[in-house]
Amino acid sequence: MSQERRQFYRVEKNVALEVQHVTPEEANHSNKPAQFEVSPYFELLSDAQEIDKQQTDLLIQLNESQPLLAELFSLQAKKLELITRTLANSGLKIERLTKQSVNLSEGGMQFVTTDNIYHVGDFIEIKLIFSNPLLGVLLYAKVQRVITDEDNFHIAISFHRTPENCRMLIAQRVIQTQALQLPETDQ
Repeated sequence: MSQERRQFYRVEKNVALEVQHVTPEEANHSNKPAQFEVSPYFELLSDAQEIDKQQTDLLIQLNESQPLLAELFSLQAKKLELITRTLANSGLKIERLTKQSVNLSEGGMQFVTTDNIYHVGDFIEIKLIFSNPLLGVLLYAKVQRVITDEDNFHIAISFHRTPENCRMLIAQRVIQTQALQLPETDQ
């Protein structure tokens, strides 16, 4: 894939980020990163996101035969989403996370740190929280590149064994961010 095409699928995104080292065994055999302190609100948000995906598919099917019923279910889903997001926004603690801009794609990202603790080939786990609307994912990744720039270290990672729902959520965020940036570049 050409560098220009790769850049098309990458965006700069402000996120809250927490990163920790894990062993290759953990990254290769565990279903989901478990080292983080995760509030029940984060779990609620993650579970609600998975249900939303399943529900959307069913609503599309239902809309073909029963549009009025599909609209009723859609309104109920919006109400529950509002309640879920309000609970998550009020109870999700991100004090321990670093808030920063990352270069994000569906397959990985680059972030900046002042700590020289990452090396090519290291496995890490990531807690990544987006805002507007609030969205969180827990992922494994592998360090692909470490570039030193004065006192900062630019860490490029590829996501490792990404669950499909997390991959879809990240892809949606990339596409949404690109759509918001397009009018800026046309001016």
